Amino acid sequence: MEIILNDYHKKVNAEKLASMAYWMKHPLSRNESLRRLKLLREQRLASQSNW
Repeated sequence: MEIILNDYHKKVNAEKLASMAYWMKHPLSRNESLRRLKLLREQRLASQSNW
């Protein structure tokens, strides 16, 4: 079975590759990574507590 990608999937894949290339060239510092993880945890807890 051959996989056929339409234009939308080709566009999304190109955007992902461009994003990955950017972040490989510009990695986050340890402190920035920890800050973002903390923020994500807080957001997750806030959204789960609303259920």
